[in-house]
Amino acid sequence: MRQLLLFVYVTVSCLATFSQAQVDRAGLNGTISDPSGRVLPQAQVTAVEIATGLRRTTSSSTTGTYDIPELPVGTYTITFEHPGFKPVTFVDVEEVIGRTRTLDVTLQVSGTNERMVVSANSALMDRNTSAVTGLIEREQANELPLNGRDWASLTAFVPGAIDTGGSNQRTIRFAGRGLDDSNWTYDGVDATNIVNQTQRPWVRLAIPLDAIEEFRVDSLMASAEEGATGGPQLNVSSPSGTNRFHGRLFEFLRNNVFDAPVPQWASNGETQQPLRLNQFGGALGGPIVHDKTFFFVASEVYRQNWGFPVSGDVPSAALMATVPASSPVYAIMHAFPGAGPRTFLTPWTPANDPGDPNYADYDLLTCSCRQVVNEGSVMLRLDQHFSADTTGFMRFNYDRSADTQPVSASATDLQQRVSAPVNGALELLHIFRPTLVNETKFGFNRATSNTYNYSDSGIVYQVAIATGPGPGFITQNYDYDSIYVGNSFSGLDNLTWIHGRHTLKFGAEIRRIQLNQEYGEHGKITFSTVEDLAANLVKKASLSGALPVNHLRKNDYFGYAQDEYKWSSSLTLNLGVRYTIFDLFHEVNGLANPFDFATCGPQGFCGVGASFGQQNYGDVDPRVAFAWTPWKDGQTVIRGGFGTYHEDGQLDDQNLPAKNEVPSYAATSNSSLQLTYPVGPYFSGAGTLSPNAEQRNRKDSYVEQWSLSAQRALPASFVGTVYYLGSHGVHLLETNVVNLINPATGLVQYPAFAPAVPWRGSVGESTYNGLSVALRRSFSHGLLVTGNYTWSHEIDNGSNGSGDGDEISPQNPLCLACDRASGTWDARHVINGNAVYELPFGKGKPLLNDGGTASTILGNWELTTTALARTGFPVNVLMPSSYTAPDGASGTERPDLVPGVSLTPPGGRTIADWINPAAFATPAGEFGTAPRNLLRGPGTWQVDLGVAKHILLTERASLEFRSEFFNIFNHPQLGLPQSTFNPSNTTGFGSIIDTVNTTTPISPVGSGTPREIQFALRVGF
Repeated sequence: MRQLLLFVYVTVSCLATFSQAQVDRAGLNGTISDPSGRVLPQAQVTAVEIATGLRRTTSSSTTGTYDIPELPVGTYTITFEHPGFKPVTFVDVEEVIGRTRTLDVTLQVSGTNERMVVSANSALMDRNTSAVTGLIEREQANELPLNGRDWASLTAFVPGAIDTGGSNQRTIRFAGRGLDDSNWTYDGVDATNIVNQTQRPWVRLAIPLDAIEEFRVDSLMASAEEGATGGPQLNVSSPSGTNRFHGRLFEFLRNNVFDAPVPQWASNGETQQPLRLNQFGGALGGPIVHDKTFFFVASEVYRQNWGFPVSGDVPSAALMATVPASSPVYAIMHAFPGAGPRTFLTPWTPANDPGDPNYADYDLLTCSCRQVVNEGSVMLRLDQHFSADTTGFMRFNYDRSADTQPVSASATDLQQRVSAPVNGALELLHIFRPTLVNETKFGFNRATSNTYNYSDSGIVYQVAIATGPGPGFITQNYDYDSIYVGNSFSGLDNLTWIHGRHTLKFGAEIRRIQLNQEYGEHGKITFSTVEDLAANLVKKASLSGALPVNHLRKNDYFGYAQDEYKWSSSLTLNLGVRYTIFDLFHEVNGLANPFDFATCGPQGFCGVGASFGQQNYGDVDPRVAFAWTPWKDGQTVIRGGFGTYHEDGQLDDQNLPAKNEVPSYAATSNSSLQLTYPVGPYFSGAGTLSPNAEQRNRKDSYVEQWSLSAQRALPASFVGTVYYLGSHGVHLLETNVVNLINPATGLVQYPAFAPAVPWRGSVGESTYNGLSVALRRSFSHGLLVTGNYTWSHEIDNGSNGSGDGDEISPQNPLCLACDRASGTWDARHVINGNAVYELPFGKGKPLLNDGGTASTILGNWELTTTALARTGFPVNVLMPSSYTAPDGASGTERPDLVPGVSLTPPGGRTIADWINPAAFATPAGEFGTAPRNLLRGPGTWQVDLGVAKHILLTERASLEFRSEFFNIFNHPQLGLPQSTFNPSNTTGFGSIIDTVNTTTPISPVGSGTPREIQFALRVGF
């Protein structure tokens, strides 16, 4: 270990490579010269942030270069001065998150001061890094139509992004990487969901839109400072107060009256449901002490009440009357709901249940239930300018989102999902001298994912009845809680040193991670018929013990180094390295019990308190990149690079040993034993421990990335970029099974355990290649436009390694290569774009600016739009879960392909018939011959439109009325076809019955819905 750390230290020192990626800040650099092209040393450069008066100064070096690192995001006035030359001032210089802007200047011989305006597209010409990036400006967050106002939906509009449907953190992928590859930071500190990288789908306001100044997504090729995972780096900066008070109040509302109904093929026979959705809030910022102390506060509330109809069979009153009060099942029988305020009963009769002699024993219950989502978020930031050299800020966010909906036709049989993200940051930045700047940060991040089940039965068992005449009998819920809590505490330090042509940065982070999880005792009792329930004749019963609170702890260590080296005025090299140690979890009280045949022998269990695995110390990641401006006009930049990126993956995948302490029980009625309720007496002894196996000697996952791009400034302030993107995922976490049956002997390898024990290990791999074309115009003169097209192909051997598994394990557990195919979310063609356009009419505009009636009516209108389109995702055809292969594996077996039969139905693909069932058959051998992901589902597209009218109330205050139309053309958003092939009953196979927006819990917001209309009113000053 000492030798390895010494090697890393020497490597870092020799490279002298420290980054200027500016994760949540910006930077400014360039070259100062005279009219003959000779460089000017000792020229003074002064940058003043207009909103707060923050002033930073530096001088050019002997090579004429200057560099001002760690600037807050904002708008600046930049002045260049040198004795004997005209001072030059650039006004309205936008400094954007995560990037160093290059501003070269030529000073003329002495004279009056010259003021110049920097073109809008110059902020987009990145002459310092090779990252594949997408910037979301404040104007986009403010003005684009967003269904649900989830800021994460904006990330779908960057190069390489794919929205799978729903427009939230869990539905958007980037450049072939999966959910567990994403790295979210807020003001430079960890902002992930900890248990998983992404927030739960019902969480929309973990960071309110008004709490965002800008954010940037680097899909690939992130620098050594920010590249903490193998996927996208999503960096958000919060706004600060200014020397002028500013703020807004707003309300957005939706009502089902204005919405199109769900398509009939996806409605399940239900009519359009009532919806009441309100989002309201505001923000306020300003000075506490002019030029010194500032505050900013933002808050937003989400209230959703949506019809959620559910139906199911229940025992009839006549049958319940036959059960005496002394019966052990009396309380269970009466826990089934009856008619009530939002429920009604329809008795079954011989007419609607023909041939059933027991029709009088049950009724059909229909509930006009509701899904209720309540969410509230608040953010507070305080900034302090202690002196010209020392600044700091404190920022705190809190959000709580609760989704409550019925799990059966009972309006009181509820399940509530609760998540309460908390995030805070504390920063102190000190300028020792213009060439030496230090930034220290502390961060706190908390994530919860709790599920609470409420039941009228009051017992820890679900109660199910196997058969029923209609939709099936209601399964009574149980009283059961599942608690997941994750905390991360971060300490970071970044030191930037400018030395000649080198901008060096040294950085380190220590992150303490706490993961607490527990759940209660819970089980299930099944009766064959409702008559058996009345007679207390149990078919089968099961019980899982409670998981006591497991206190999982670990530390992660990050160190990076990078040199942004100006080889010449036209060529910048970025030579970096990152070193990471991902600690192993340990359970504080010694409760966890790892399981691994490979390292712990035939007994499988390694013993309570055993290590979760073997520590890795070799995660060294080099990063090499260049940015070349081949022509003197600076209008073309060619960039490229290569890097490796280790990552920790999903923390929930590392807690398997904590689940191995839970005993389980099961009993089934047979010819010699008839179970009755209560079932506790049938469960005796210590129970069975169902193991979760893991690869204890697994390697940390990593991704190799490379890219090459050409960027060109175009007329009308547009910038065009062409990218080639590539990546290779190595040691990706996959799921599989072990302890297989030998088909020749019929025996498992380890007879003490059941066949097909679930297993996880780092055996996955993936490849991605893509070509992306991006066109962008930053907001200026009333117009912003972005558009991206990507052709790509992602291939893997299971997709699980990206947190996106389309199958639990490979069909053949001993042949991962046999499952190599296009990944779950591989879309060959993807287009996304958005635009903001202020119509040229009204005061301050080119036309109708005289202040008359026409100017008042037609002036200050704005049009905004977003568009998403993609081709179809792969479809994986599987046998039913009841089908078991000869080796004992089930759930991921595929059928045989019938030679010569087309996968396309004879009449062509339709919603009702997308796949030809005649093309498949039951496997004749050990494994089916159908390849994984062998066909494609339908593609989709959607266009949203916003229309806004701004009304000036005073010189500084305005009123805005907005109408937003989501999926304005009401284009059908087809989901994937049903792909479980049951040879005995192919009814429904290949049909499409869902839209793409079906992330659990189903929601009426996000992309992929029918046409919806939203109205908004905002007051700003």
